[in-house]
Amino acid sequence: MGSHCANLTRIAAITSFGIHSLVVRISLILGVAVLLSIGLVSGISYFEIARTTKENSTIRIDRAAKTAAAVIRYGTDRAVDPVSDEDGKPQVLTLTALYEGSSELHPNDLFDELVLAIGKSNQGAANIFSYSEKTGLFDRIATTFRKPDGSMPPPFSIKPGHPAYSNLVNGVPFIGNVPVQGRLRLAYLMPIVDRESALKGAAAVDVGWADDLTVAQNRLSARLFTAAALVLFAVMLVGGILLRQQMLPLRRLAAAAHRLASGEPQASFPCADRPDEIGDLAHGLARVTELQERLHKLAYVDPVTTGGNRTKYFADLADALERAALDDKKTALIQLDFIGFAKINDTFGQKAGNRVLMQTYTRLRRLLGESAKVSRISADDFCILLPLDERSDLAADFAAGIIDALSVPFQLDEGEIRVDPLIGIALLPQDAHDVETAHRVAGIALRAAKDAAHQQHMFFSAPLNDRVQSEMLLETRLRTALATGQLELHYQPQVNPANGDLIGLEALIRWPDGQGNWIPPCDFISLAEKTGLIIDLGHFVLDEACRQAAHWLTAGFEFGHVSVNVSPIEFQQPNFASNVRKVLERYQLPPRTLCLEVTENVFVDTSERLVLDLLFELQTMGVLLSLDDFGSGYSSLSYLHKLPFQELKIDRAFLQDADLYPQKKQLYQAIVGLGKSLGLRVVAEGAETEGEYLLTVGLECDSLQGYFCARPLPAKDIPDCCLSISEALNSDRLQSIRKRA
Repeated sequence: MGSHCANLTRIAAITSFGIHSLVVRISLILGVAVLLSIGLVSGISYFEIARTTKENSTIRIDRAAKTAAAVIRYGTDRAVDPVSDEDGKPQVLTLTALYEGSSELHPNDLFDELVLAIGKSNQGAANIFSYSEKTGLFDRIATTFRKPDGSMPPPFSIKPGHPAYSNLVNGVPFIGNVPVQGRLRLAYLMPIVDRESALKGAAAVDVGWADDLTVAQNRLSARLFTAAALVLFAVMLVGGILLRQQMLPLRRLAAAAHRLASGEPQASFPCADRPDEIGDLAHGLARVTELQERLHKLAYVDPVTTGGNRTKYFADLADALERAALDDKKTALIQLDFIGFAKINDTFGQKAGNRVLMQTYTRLRRLLGESAKVSRISADDFCILLPLDERSDLAADFAAGIIDALSVPFQLDEGEIRVDPLIGIALLPQDAHDVETAHRVAGIALRAAKDAAHQQHMFFSAPLNDRVQSEMLLETRLRTALATGQLELHYQPQVNPANGDLIGLEALIRWPDGQGNWIPPCDFISLAEKTGLIIDLGHFVLDEACRQAAHWLTAGFEFGHVSVNVSPIEFQQPNFASNVRKVLERYQLPPRTLCLEVTENVFVDTSERLVLDLLFELQTMGVLLSLDDFGSGYSSLSYLHKLPFQELKIDRAFLQDADLYPQKKQLYQAIVGLGKSLGLRVVAEGAETEGEYLLTVGLECDSLQGYFCARPLPAKDIPDCCLSISEALNSDRLQSIRKRA
């Protein structure tokens, strides 16, 4: 989405005037094109005029040469005779008899008259030069040039390096510009020879100054340059004005694109009805807007609730923390989760679960108003950012309101569905100043609410954080203990209360702290369930218990069966049954010697169908199944008869002091009777006093487990312990008491 905003920004910048302006660049391109066109036309015109000027000059000089030849040929007292080519241009002048025998030409009246006649005929200058073989120079002896005062000009000679010198010494005429008095004249020079063709001099005629002949050419060049500049200016001015007018719709589109890139909503774009490229651009921007909206939904909108998603939540959280730092406004970060939501999907399907989520979002939005930002970050986890103004205690009121609103049953086609909401609350910026910490501390509060027995919402606090830190440290130690084999199993006997015979042993995990004490299981079992370590922990207990059972069988010790507690989290693993089978096969242990104890909580957050399928699979395998802590949890009597259990362990809470209180005794008696009526072996769990023991005997419980018989002991002490229990329960005193009871 960021790249689309960047493109829109570039579009907005295209028509802004400046060095990078599209108008300026197009005008420059147009100006260059016009300039090249004018330059090409002007160049062609200039060179054509230059060629014409040169041709005219050539024609004039040819005429001047021919005229000079005619003047010489038809004049009186000719000193020279012209020799012309086929076109009539004189090639050489031959001396007449007047100069017979003379080695060099000398000034005389004939030459003076000749140059004057030629000059008048051509309206140009004429000169006669005498060639000196000694010096190799052509010295002027007659000329029409005069100083401003009418006197003769200074002497002049044609020397080597002169443009005409090479032609003349070779007896060839020369046509071209020659230097005269610091300027150039267009002249025709022809050699003068005697009758033996010996070089005697040269005659020169011209038609004037060379730059006078190109005046028209130069004037036209100046006019062409001026015209080109005017045309270019006019084209640039008119073209720029017209182009700017044509670009106005594009500028409007650019302004709309700029507003869109700045985050302003843009319902429509101008010029979309135009049939040209600008209309296409408007349609393109509209499609970009649609794409941007779709990308925004994909990036920030939860498809189930139409509220914010995880990305939107973290962006809103960052904004809330930034605003809190600027204006000190408090915000409540509320994390919301449901107990047992997975059962909705498992029982009614995901569509039903999604409808619950949609109704949850609707209720939250209706309760909290538009100022609250509600996002679903995963499954049934919601995060809410709620501005509090100045009163932090409002967070508790809102939390209570949320719990009340979500505790109302959800009405679906499948029927009424109830969920139990739990809430964790962090106050910002009081509890956190950055996104990661804020999310973490709210999660800590939510987990505390899950752990609390009778409180559905919890605020984050420093003591709570300390407790979490302690749990993290304990988790690290537990991982290390699992990896390094520090954990061990103790076993508590289950005996027949009537005769003391050993019926089974329950495997109980123990963790030595390294200082001669034990870390209580209640401290780390629940932590293992929260962190997922319970899976590794349960696998260790199952494997070690089966290994020890196989060892006892090999040693000939009859222990009946060994019982292993299974956490609901373990029970939810898809490979649990196969793992049990693999462990039994590894130690070649008969399945009947293994009893798996599950609590009633196994039905929480898990489909009853899945639980029943797994129980029947384990029963088919031959493993004994025991319902542990019966009466303390979820079980419903309506389906208890469907469960494939062989054993029912009654929770200690029912046995404690039941021998002292008749009503409690009657309740316990009813539970024992229920178990027996279902064909289950009834285990009295937690018997600690002689009175409780005698009650189990009187009610004919099948098995007894508790401190009255023995505490959990290491495996090596179990055979002797069981022998002691049997002797104690068969003592004369207890037998006498049992008979009287």
